[in-house]
Amino acid sequence: MRRAGVTRSMLAENHRALEQLLRELGMVPAEVEICYEMPTREWVDSRTQPTINLFLFEIKENRQKRETNLQTTRGNGRAERRLPPRRIDLYYMVNVFATERQDEHELLWRVLATLLKYHELPGDVLPDSLRQLAPPVTARFDDEGEGARMLQLWNALGTPPRPALCYVVTAPLDLDIALEAPLVLTRTARYRSLAAEATAYATRIQIGGVVRDRNGQPLDGVRVRLAESAAEGSLTGADGQFVLRGVPSGTVKLNLVDKRRVERQVEVTVPADSYELVLDIENVSG
Repeated sequence: MRRAGVTRSMLAENHRALEQLLRELGMVPAEVEICYEMPTREWVDSRTQPTINLFLFEIKENRQKRETNLQTTRGNGRAERRLPPRRIDLYYMVNVFATERQDEHELLWRVLATLLKYHELPGDVLPDSLRQLAPPVTARFDDEGEGARMLQLWNALGTPPRPALCYVVTAPLDLDIALEAPLVLTRTARYRSLAAEATAYATRIQIGGVVRDRNGQPLDGVRVRLAESAAEGSLTGADGQFVLRGVPSGTVKLNLVDKRRVERQVEVTVPADSYELVLDIENVSG
């Protein structure tokens, strides 16, 4: 088992694991959206389909699980002493939105029943990067003043309160870890017409991510562009990275074209924590 660590996509991988847990083991149907948005009044009012939302509102070290003794490993006649990994608590406010209040309650109950089953996130839903961590990724519900805390969050968000759960995922963080790739941040620009009567804003976002093959390896020479745009888009390099500007928010279709002009289309949600696109071209002849 490798040493514990949090890579540049740790949070995104954790989010994918939670979604897979709810989909596969919680039997959440495909028509229910699972997302990680800040549930502001504007966002809540924009919901048009049943949604499970896991809002990450706090990150802090779990000091009760801190170990201070240096860990010693020996090999090839050498000894290495390192600080043990820190344990980081990720606090999620779990809430559900649906047209009918009864549907909300039924869906929230199903989420609760699923998450309560697992003190550790099961290996079946974890990617390799999380499955090999030591100590393992654990989870629990925080019941200390949970009701008052959730009410404070709703008030801070300017949203009428509704039933919510406080779910805590604890992951190890290796203090010696090296970042694997440059950080590409999502940028948002808002434009408004100069006409005096114009009040509506158009939102355009810059996104960046990586195109990989089915085995997780980065792909170079892949053209990534908006499906309904005439712009050339972005061409990936050896690291598989791309950057697109002027992307609208919401569900967006991207066209991926490889060196052989094999084209695939994928859907992404903008904004998102990360954009890891998979281009499965191994079984395509040409």
